[in-house]
Amino acid sequence: MKKTVLILIILFSSHFFAQENLNKKIDEGIELYKKGEEKKALKVWKEIENKAEKTSSTYGVTLGNILHYYIENDDEKNILKYYQKIIDSDLNDKDENHENGKPYKNYRYHATMRLASYYGKKRKFEKGLSYVEKADNEMTFETTSLTSFIYQKVDLAFWKYRFLNDLGQKEKAVSKLIERAFEYDYKSMYSNWTTVSPSNDEDELAETICSEFEDLEKLKLNIDNGIANLIFDKEKNTIKLNINGTEYDINLYSNLENHEQCKKYLQNSFSINI
Repeated sequence: MKKTVLILIILFSSHFFAQENLNKKIDEGIELYKKGEEKKALKVWKEIENKAEKTSSTYGVTLGNILHYYIENDDEKNILKYYQKIIDSDLNDKDENHENGKPYKNYRYHATMRLASYYGKKRKFEKGLSYVEKADNEMTFETTSLTSFIYQKVDLAFWKYRFLNDLGQKEKAVSKLIERAFEYDYKSMYSNWTTVSPSNDEDELAETICSEFEDLEKLKLNIDNGIANLIFDKEKNTIKLNINGTEYDINLYSNLENHEQCKKYLQNSFSINI
């Protein structure tokens, strides 16, 4: 029994030191990259990729560094290859992160937004928008703070807004902000999360919506008319409404029972406090 325990301790220690050495290698690669020796840095990171445990944060950080290298070098084939490696991996997005206000690594979310940024800079706006939609609808953003989550959701709406404006689709761009403004009840979605500080992001969202309209009274009237004629799908827990010819599908996080409750919910949205 003692021999077995001793063997396990030795194996664990060897594993621990191997991972520590690989983490030091990551830093060596970063220093090389900073010095302008990018290819040497890539070689170091590729070696780590082959040696690191496929579920470890060492592996996740290394893939992220390699993805960054290929983005900076505009190597689209390898960008997509390493993006898919991150998406298909067994990495844990809740790996501990040491940045202030960012408790988790969120490998998949951040990789997806890197591609959105990459295609935006290349002026491939449709493609960039597709990755923002993927980040919003297919990726889980891991956090422990309601404030942080609200920031991410509002920020994604602004990404869509900018891409659609770049595509010349101004009305659709504004509609993305309005849609996000109506999906405001995140406390019901994540009731156990703590709020670190009051969020100003929703106020910025409302202000931007208002800045897009010359006649705010008309905007309020259109919103009120849309709310008055809403369609409530209790089974899907969604609200459909039409505002000035634009159709909206609003996801609900509260368990509402009838049209009157839905109307009150939408009327309490910060977006219409005009």
